Amino acid sequence: MKLCALDVVWYDLPIEKRLKRIAELGFVGVECWLNSAEWGFRVEREWPEFQVNPMTMTKKEMVKMVEDLGLKIPACGQYTIMGPTTVLGPTEVLTGEAKRARMDDIKGLISHCADIGSKFMISESGGDPDKPEQWKDLLEWMNELVDHAEKEGVIIAMENTEQCLVKDEDALLRIVQEIDSKYLKVCFDPANDNFPGKDLPKVVKKLKDYIVIAHAKDSVFGPGKFGMHPDGTWHCPPIGLGSVPWTLVLDAYKEIGYDGYFVVEYSYPFRPMTLEEREVGVMQGKKLLEEWWGR
Repeated sequence: MKLCALDVVWYDLPIEKRLKRIAELGFVGVECWLNSAEWGFRVEREWPEFQVNPMTMTKKEMVKMVEDLGLKIPACGQYTIMGPTTVLGPTEVLTGEAKRARMDDIKGLISHCADIGSKFMISESGGDPDKPEQWKDLLEWMNELVDHAEKEGVIIAMENTEQCLVKDEDALLRIVQEIDSKYLKVCFDPANDNFPGKDLPKVVKKLKDYIVIAHAKDSVFGPGKFGMHPDGTWHCPPIGLGSVPWTLVLDAYKEIGYDGYFVVEYSYPFRPMTLEEREVGVMQGKKLLEEWWGR
């Protein structure tokens, strides 16, 4: 089992200490989300609002540091394609100059992935799941981005996100089948599809030909729209404390022969948390995933 850390968990450590700590904790890889912002890309913010420090080392120096620590960078991200995440809900669909600027920035991140040897750029679609007319817009965005990804040899891994146009497994299948390129695949996150009654192991099997990287977190869906709770947020406790049937989900991953990375997520949960709390949460998830995988 290849377990990858999400760098956002250690948002208050500088890049050198952050990567060293991830290696010390026994992860074999890191998804560079915060680090993508440090390189200047306008990725979505998954950390408390603060001034992100720009990188001062070269890409070559960072790659060497990662290699010296025994880590890999399988993925960078995370980018909501059609418009920025400004509220906890659907995004606008950009047009005109704003669309072009965002498109160019995403292309830049794809090229950055190629520069540092990262195979995947993780994204969400953006848009509104209740506005099917936006599908045409999404195809325009993705056709251009996938063309660029093919030139760079990088795979765009689309994640299911309940408040976006690509909200679930059916939308994931639709977009990868309509684009039909080996440079557009799936980053499946069962916690984002954890509606009551949803057969998540069946979903994994349904997506078996397309999952190239997986997010691993837990969730408890609320009664509100998009699974929100009355406080207006999603509840994502450490793995093992939510309602994702992780043992069954992992069995499904084994059944389909999945041998890619699992990115353990436990990041900024809509309230202040100490670094120690964050580490305890992510390491609980790491420990349980390893135990369940090795049964």
